[in-house]
Amino acid sequence: MLHNILLTTVSYILMLGTELGFNFIYNIPSTVPTKNYIVLWVFLFIFSFIKNTFWRRLAMNLLYFLSLFQMVHILFYGIPVYPNAIYLFFTESSEVFYTLFENITILIYPVLSVVVGIGVILYIDKKTKEKRIKVPYLYFLFIVYFSYNPLRTYTTGNTWGRQPSVEEFMGTNIYLASSYFLGRILPYKLTQKKSISQRKPLTFEKIEPFKGNIILVLGESLSSNHMSLFGYKKETTPYLKSLNENFIYHKGISSGVSTDVAVALFMNNTYGLDGSRDILSGKSCLFSMAKNNGFKTYFYSSQSQQQLRYISASICPKSIDHYLTLEDLEPSITNPNMASDQNLLKPLRNIPDESGNFIILHQRGSHSPYKLRYQKEYFSLTGEYEKDRVIHYDNSVYEFDLFMKELIEEVKTKQTPTLVIYISDHGEGLGEEGLWGHAALKKPSFEIPALFYLHKLESNIEDLPKLLTHLNVSLLISKYLGYQTSISASDVIENYQILGNDLDGFAGYLDLELSNEKIKKMKETQI
Repeated sequence: MLHNILLTTVSYILMLGTELGFNFIYNIPSTVPTKNYIVLWVFLFIFSFIKNTFWRRLAMNLLYFLSLFQMVHILFYGIPVYPNAIYLFFTESSEVFYTLFENITILIYPVLSVVVGIGVILYIDKKTKEKRIKVPYLYFLFIVYFSYNPLRTYTTGNTWGRQPSVEEFMGTNIYLASSYFLGRILPYKLTQKKSISQRKPLTFEKIEPFKGNIILVLGESLSSNHMSLFGYKKETTPYLKSLNENFIYHKGISSGVSTDVAVALFMNNTYGLDGSRDILSGKSCLFSMAKNNGFKTYFYSSQSQQQLRYISASICPKSIDHYLTLEDLEPSITNPNMASDQNLLKPLRNIPDESGNFIILHQRGSHSPYKLRYQKEYFSLTGEYEKDRVIHYDNSVYEFDLFMKELIEEVKTKQTPTLVIYISDHGEGLGEEGLWGHAALKKPSFEIPALFYLHKLESNIEDLPKLLTHLNVSLLISKYLGYQTSISASDVIENYQILGNDLDGFAGYLDLELSNEKIKKMKETQI
């Protein structure tokens, strides 16, 4: 058994060493929990007992080999592999190989590290062959294990693997993405007469970037329906209501009703059923565009690494110069739901007062449980459960108003022109239309505020529609980053799609017909 342990340990160290080295060299966020490290060693140890040489070597090296594709994909596209990328690999294989050939140097670290690592593992496997314990037919366990998840996805609609997670190893993420592809996407593609993809991708051209700073506050679960700024009966946003000059606000529509979907679409200048294609290309990611045009990039989040596990992959982390999470900002906190968004302002004050900074402050905001989202009770509780849920939420909105006050007052002290933008990821139902929370394809889930504060800007921002979509705001940010496309931020996106909690539309979607001020028609579709 000692030789089984030796083979397992060598495989384990080489696999993890390659991945951790890659993450360190290329600044890739990874927060794999301790239990996953233990589980990986146990599985490799079990597979080391497989008697059949082919199946043993396949089982022990599969995740290691798959990590090669993950590393190449991250280096080329800036993001991990999504399930739809596997579909595109087969349908557009010639283009993939051609473009990859033109960037062949990115293969050096992944190929050398994995090939050399697997070579060492095979050598140890051969040298310990006669001394290891071998169990006949154990390879059936490997086959069953790696077949289970795609079959479960196909039969039950399980969503494990629909988006890569920073809490999984690279090879594991590829396996899960493959499971979702085999269990959901491929069966759908084979049974449909036409593709759901119809919209052409936007093509961005460089223009002169903004000579100043951009601060984007990316909110969480904030509904415009509970802001006195938009006519709500309680005075939940007194500071924002008091602003007169240099402040613009609009009602908005999110591109999704769940955080991971909405943030991925918003951060990549896209929406709807074609969104996953645009996310995979990485060409219109806000952080990548900023980095490519000379901006310094910052992502400060009051959410924990665990809460960010499905978000980080879609925001082009490779293009972020400064990446801080709750663990960095408030390391002593034990309950991440109690994180204070005010902590986002501390590192912001340390950024030099000079132009060329693109900063995202990512809040925990008004996410449930609402009673943990404020420091002081501004509206009195009644002792009635349903009413108190609303009051807790309203208190969190008041807390947001205090955050914006502190942020804007801080910006006013700076000499550098600064555009401050606030946009929420999605809305929140507080009993409207019978909806509590979000994720349902109903209005309260996607009705959001869009706020703009202009500090020392020479000209006003362009004439925006009164009803803004996530895409309008993304395009506005892109313009200030120095990019334009055929659609302007001032255009009314007449036909807009809002996705459920699945980027490929498997959780349903809404087709909206929009005017400058309102939703004219709304149709729900379930796949």
